[in-house]
Amino acid sequence: MSSEKVAEVRITPRYMLLLIVSIPVFAGIYYWTGTEFFNSPLSLEEYIIFSTLVAIVVTGCYQLFFWVQRNNFHFKTRCFVTPLDRYIPFWPSWVWIYSFLYYIAIGFVVASIQSIAEGVYLIFGAVMLLLAQVAFFFILPSTVPPEYRQYEANSLATRFLKFVQGKDNGRNCMPSMHCSVAMYVSLVLYPSIGNAAWVFAGLIAVSCLLVKQHQLADILPGLGLGWLIWSLVPTL
Repeated sequence: MSSEKVAEVRITPRYMLLLIVSIPVFAGIYYWTGTEFFNSPLSLEEYIIFSTLVAIVVTGCYQLFFWVQRNNFHFKTRCFVTPLDRYIPFWPSWVWIYSFLYYIAIGFVVASIQSIAEGVYLIFGAVMLLLAQVAFFFILPSTVPPEYRQYEANSLATRFLKFVQGKDNGRNCMPSMHCSVAMYVSLVLYPSIGNAAWVFAGLIAVSCLLVKQHQLADILPGLGLGWLIWSLVPTL
């Protein structure tokens, strides 16, 4: 069996230029959000420092993720579809929730930190979550039924969904990484935003199903893994 080609984010000069330019922009957004909504004591300079650290870690984590994408064909790929999944409609417009709300909430975590030390602990937890996820993807690759990805890209939502799906090989479904990260983020944000954190986790879980990126059997393990890592890793 040979590996499938995966369109991955490579560290090119263009990517590095975009990264360098975007860091102060996002740091400014985090600074404004943090001071306005989370009463963060961090200065703009500290947000720039932390945003730089986040950018470097995220870049490295994606390289690990894509390495697993290229090499997770050594074990049998399984599909955990259930009879209940047939009753879940395909609703491609939910791709906007699936893709963008996910990263907006992660940005709120960055904005909410009260010290760089707290942020470093949260990054450590996120890296541990990634390691747990890629271990599952490597040892227990799983997919969705092939018909889930057989649709016409005849709208902006379906074209964007095709673009998103082009970034993975489809063998990284269980546990849902979107759900595990959503749960981790929700648990971090809960002290600050209350029950709105659970609304975020719920919307991400629903979007995973409605865009047919996941099946019901992928959702609870993803949420559980996010909770487990948050429970085990040290925090400030």
